[in-house]
Amino acid sequence: MRNIKVKICGLKNENDVRLCMRLGIDILGFVTGYPLPVPWNLTQAEASALIKLIAPEQKSSIITGGTPEKVIRLACELRPSFVQLHYKETLEDTIIIANALKKLDIGVIKTIPPVKEDRMAQFGTANVETVVKKLCKTNIFALLADSRVPDNSFKKGTSLDLEFCSQIIRLSNKPVIIAGGIHADNVCSIVRKTKAEFIDIMTGVEKAPGQKDPQLLSRLLSNVRNNKTI
Repeated sequence: MRNIKVKICGLKNENDVRLCMRLGIDILGFVTGYPLPVPWNLTQAEASALIKLIAPEQKSSIITGGTPEKVIRLACELRPSFVQLHYKETLEDTIIIANALKKLDIGVIKTIPPVKEDRMAQFGTANVETVVKKLCKTNIFALLADSRVPDNSFKKGTSLDLEFCSQIIRLSNKPVIIAGGIHADNVCSIVRKTKAEFIDIMTGVEKAPGQKDPQLLSRLLSNVRNNKTI
């Protein structure tokens, strides 16, 4: 059985942070400085207070976007374990950010958009194989295959393109995180079909934006950890 790593995103309060720590979540994610008004967005001060609660054996991530200068400044001030780029950052932006943050031992996670036009705008090509190869030559820590894009980042019920995720996992020599539409009832099937080793969940364990449901979260983790067919 593979050891599936779990990232929980969109945390907004101390109770949920402590719940995730008790349950052994690998990476706790905080949306901050995001360029669009999504309901999970925290101020820098709010994100800082929650990140400081995290135990040393667990990791933190900020989900943000914008210019390299803005992202680097935010990372330097908050000092998360990872920075997840989830807006419209180009390959050149990503390289600048990853090179700067590597010196601070902060890993960068870069999203590969599922929409061809978005890949073309960010990477100069819509070809997934070419995009993956370009990113794997950079100093980023991991790639993210996500059904969410900036335009639908606040919506529930997004469906995951399993072939898109599987393709990126096959092509990449860096870790690949998959996200979007994952919940307790489909997580085992998704992990089995994509062979993913890293999953990212936000709305799939929520009762309202930014309010995690302890039962949904516990059931998801139980399904992942106890399913012998993964």
